[in-house]
Amino acid sequence: MNHEDDLYHLAKEIDAKVESAKEASSAAARAQRTWRLPGEIGTFTTTGTGELVDVSLNPSVVKSYSAASLSRKLLAGIQRAEREGGIA
Repeated sequence: MNHEDDLYHLAKEIDAKVESAKEASSAAARAQRTWRLPGEIGTFTTTGTGELVDVSLNPSVVKSYSAASLSRKLLAGIQRAEREGGIA
């Protein structure tokens, strides 16, 4: 092979790796992660980019908490997710 062929094949290889990295990044951004809230009060789900997409509360557990206590539990769960990189 001549030098031009070597460069052509190298460029093709680089293009393929860039495309693969873009696909992996896109898949990671779409991936969802579910977090358990403290006290078994429920869960919330975020995307790989940190977007909150779902909150699910357990009514039978939630009713045993005061509003102030419940808000502290929700905040603690969200803060944990932020520390672990689950929320941007």
